[in-house]
Amino acid sequence: MRYSIVSYILLFFIFSSCERQEDVFIYMSINPSTQNEIKNSDELIDFTVTISSSSSMSELFIIQTINNSMVDTLLSKNITGTDIQEQFLYTTPNIQENDTSIIKLLFYCKDVNERSEQRAKVFSVISSDILLNETTGHTMYSANSTKYNAYDLLNGLPMYSSDSTSHISDNTDSLSNILSREWMSSSGLLFAKFNNFDYANATSQTIKEAYEISLKKEFTDNISVDDIIITMIMNKYIVIKLIYVIDDIGSEDDKYIFSIKQ
Repeated sequence: MRYSIVSYILLFFIFSSCERQEDVFIYMSINPSTQNEIKNSDELIDFTVTISSSSSMSELFIIQTINNSMVDTLLSKNITGTDIQEQFLYTTPNIQENDTSIIKLLFYCKDVNERSEQRAKVFSVISSDILLNETTGHTMYSANSTKYNAYDLLNGLPMYSSDSTSHISDNTDSLSNILSREWMSSSGLLFAKFNNFDYANATSQTIKEAYEISLKKEFTDNISVDDIIITMIMNKYIVIKLIYVIDDIGSEDDKYIFSIKQ
């Protein structure tokens, strides 16, 4: 009997201790919660930090690292309470280089008992004023010829329309000797014709803005010299300028010659 009473008391304290430990918590969430986005230099992001804890909180830190080297404490703040919501208006770094910078924001909090919790946000930042790189002399032939009638825009490589990985292809009918002046995409691209676009001074920001405000279609037609066509491939914007549209007798040498900026 005595042994049973002692065992009961021990079990009581063990379970009571477990319950107390389970009651100790710090939950933290960050909104927006998306990761690995591409942001522009000097872009504003309004973060909401929500904390719920079993003990009163004491401090909140936000630490920024750029390309895993530059470290900066953006916020160091005393906080109190067990249910907290903090707003933090963040401005992305001003990136001047052509390379993309990787930004990591570490949100760190601790309570009065030195217990802590943290969350991280990771995203890329590009300069909004980077002039795009241009390649020229790209040639795509009529679909009614035996030559390359499709194109890989990202890598600047001629292809055949039978390759489903091609980005654009000519849509000339197999029975016609007249160049269709129409492009399709087996990759599901959308095209925006924007002949007022400032191609000479195209930047990553201006091409994005032009594409977003334009009417986009699953094909582009009536293609002529000096036309400017914008599309997007895997979150990368591409702008094409037509240099020549050649429709000779027959179809073997009918072709488009164009430049690409990206």
